[in-house]
Amino acid sequence: MSERRNIKYFFSVEGETELLYFQRLKELILAENKRISNPVIRAEKLSPSRFAKKLSLIRPCTITAVYDVEDDDAEHRLHFENILKEMQLAGKSGKSIKYELGYSNIDFELWLILHKKDLFGSIGNKKQYLSHINKSFGTQFAGLKEYKEARCFSQILSQISLQDVKTAIARAEKITKQRVSESSPTKSSGYEWFTKNPSLSIHIAVKKILVECGV
Repeated sequence: MSERRNIKYFFSVEGETELLYFQRLKELILAENKRISNPVIRAEKLSPSRFAKKLSLIRPCTITAVYDVEDDDAEHRLHFENILKEMQLAGKSGKSIKYELGYSNIDFELWLILHKKDLFGSIGNKKQYLSHINKSFGTQFAGLKEYKEARCFSQILSQISLQDVKTAIARAEKITKQRVSESSPTKSSGYEWFTKNPSLSIHIAVKKILVECGV
């Protein structure tokens, strides 16, 4: 068998749960004997501009920025818009960096839930994700803060298989198809997203990893 090549993937993320998720994704892929490549995933809890400045590159790279939209929160919406501006400016920094958006609307929890169930209906706020999480993963978290603790979140990740990831991608693609059929995306700083939840694009980067690693 020929030696598997390493492929690097870069993610600028918003929280610890995203970091832990990508660690789990890497573990799942490396456990597959049929893989043709090894993912080398570098995910950091840094803003797009700080991450871009930190990278020492010898060739062009693509970074996926994993952020929540939370359109129902004016302060967070402004924060999201500023993140998009940072991504756009980083692409003009002269370091051959291209940023892509891997958003979740309302929250990253949408992506996790899709690993276990469909979620096509809109919700009022991110706290409503908790009941879906508890039901889907057989947990009894009292609040999102408890669920996001590393010890608790590991219970969620331990129940996610590679097939679950593939199923989540298929469900996310159905959601995107539904959004496209209803309206046009909002655009800002060269990026676009759907303001109606559920909507997301994080699955695009995850699917790319699976395809390039041959799993």
